Amino acid sequence: MEEVEVLESYEVEPGLIWARIYKSRDGELMYAPIEPPLTERDRKVLERIKEAVFSMGEPRDNVLVLRRGELDEYLQRIVRRAIHEFKIDVPVEVWPKVMYYVVRDFQGYGPLDPLLKDPFIEDIHVDGAHVPVYVWHSRWESLKTTIVFTHEELERLIYRLATLVGKTVSAADPILEGMLPEGYRLEALTDEVSARGHSMTIRKYFVQPITLIEMIRMGTISLDAVAYLWLMMDYGRNIVIVGPTGAGKTTLLNALLYLIKPNAKIVTIEDTREINIVHDHWQPLVTRPSRDPAVRNITPYDLLMVAMRSRPDYVVVGEVRGEEAYVLFQAFGSGHSGATTVHAETVEDAVRRFLTKPMNVPPMLVNLAHIFVRILRVRVGDRAVRRVTDVVEFYGLKGRRPQFTHIFRWNPDADALEKVGESRHLDIIALTRFVSKRVLEEELERRKSLLEDMVRHEMTTPYAVSRVFSMYHINPEYTLQRVARGEFP
Repeated sequence: MEEVEVLESYEVEPGLIWARIYKSRDGELMYAPIEPPLTERDRKVLERIKEAVFSMGEPRDNVLVLRRGELDEYLQRIVRRAIHEFKIDVPVEVWPKVMYYVVRDFQGYGPLDPLLKDPFIEDIHVDGAHVPVYVWHSRWESLKTTIVFTHEELERLIYRLATLVGKTVSAADPILEGMLPEGYRLEALTDEVSARGHSMTIRKYFVQPITLIEMIRMGTISLDAVAYLWLMMDYGRNIVIVGPTGAGKTTLLNALLYLIKPNAKIVTIEDTREINIVHDHWQPLVTRPSRDPAVRNITPYDLLMVAMRSRPDYVVVGEVRGEEAYVLFQAFGSGHSGATTVHAETVEDAVRRFLTKPMNVPPMLVNLAHIFVRILRVRVGDRAVRRVTDVVEFYGLKGRRPQFTHIFRWNPDADALEKVGESRHLDIIALTRFVSKRVLEEELERRKSLLEDMVRHEMTTPYAVSRVFSMYHINPEYTLQRVARGEFP
C-alpha cells in the first residue's frame, strides 16, 4: 500500500535490514521490512545463483538441506563454486546483496527472516496464500505487513520448517508443531485442513530471559511487589499468574523462578519449552502429543504424576488447562510448593475455571492457590505495555464466593503498582512457621533494599540476578554490602 505517513523506522540488522511502520492511504497501519534493494539484473543473477546452488546441494522434498553449525562456511564455498562452474557474472558491488538473499533463503526463513530478527515482533501470522502476513509488534500491536506468499512459496517454506523442527508434514498428517532452532514455537497447517492454503503461526520468545530487575526498570512490576513475592515463595506460598493471551504470563513466571533457593529441586512441566532458568537442580519436562495410535501421548497429567515421585521442592506447570490442575493442587496439598499460569481475564474467572470442568479442583483444595498475580497488556499514553495490575491473596470460598485481599493494585493515572492492603499471609507464616512477624517485616525491608541497589547499579542480566539471589540465600549480609557498593557478591 502507498505510504502516507511514516510513523517509525529503525534498524534491525546493521547495514542490511530496516523496519518501517507507516500509515497507508486507507488509514491502515502497515509494517514493511526494508531489505537490500535489487535491480532487475540483480534479481536474474540471484535466481541463476540459487538454481546453481540448489543443483549442487543435497535437495530433499524440494528443500536444500544444510547442516547447521557449518552453514556460513558451506554456503560461501558452494556459492563461489556455483558461480565458477556455471560461469555467472557477479559484479563486486552486487556480491554482498546476493549473499544476503542466498543466506536468507537457504539458511534463514525467506521473506519471514527480517520479521524473526526484529526484536519488537512477538508473533508472526501467515493465514494462507495470496493474503498479507500479520505480526504482533510490542509497540504497535497488530500490523499488516507488505509480505504476501504464493502457494508454491508457502509449500517450500512449510517443508523447510518441517526439516528444521525434525518432523514430517503431509496430507496424512497435516499438522506441524515444534520448536525452531532459535527456540520459537511453530504451529503450521497444510492446505488439507487450512482452506486458504498452508498457514502457520510463529511465537517468538526471548532467548535471554527478561529478569525481574529489568521488569522493575520497565515499570512492569514494582520493587515492593517483587520483595513481597520473593518472601512468600521462600515460605512456600503457591502462586498463580493470571492473564489473557500475549499478556506475558510465562515471561513473568520465568522471572519469578529466579527467586527460588539455589539448592531446591525444581520440576517444570510444559507443552513447549519456554521456561529458561539457571538452577542446576532443575528438571524440565515437556509433553509429547501423538496422533499415532502406536505412539503414547504424554500429557501434563502424566508428567505431573511422575514428577510427584521424584520429591521436588517446587513444581511448576507452564499453563494449566485440564485435569493436570487437579494433580497440581493435590501436590500443593501434600506440602509441595509451586507456581503456574492460567488463561483468564480476572482472578475471579481463574478461580471459576479451577472449580469447573475440565479442571475440577475440589473447593477444599482451591484455597491452596495462595497468591494470584494478574498481568495485562495495557495502554500508557500511546504505548502498549505489560503491567502487573493486581497482586491478590486468596483465602478460599465463602459459600461459592471467593475471598480476596488486594495487596497491590495498578494505578493507571500514575502508571504505578501501589500497595493497597496488608498481607494476612505474614500473620499465617508467623503462626505456622514460628517466626515473629517483626522478623518477617524486617526481612521484607532488607530484600527491598537489595532490589533497589540492583536496580540502581543495573544488575539486570540473568547471570547477575541469579548470582545475587543465590548468594543472598547463602550469606545475606555479605550480599547486601557488596551489592550496595555495586559489586557482585
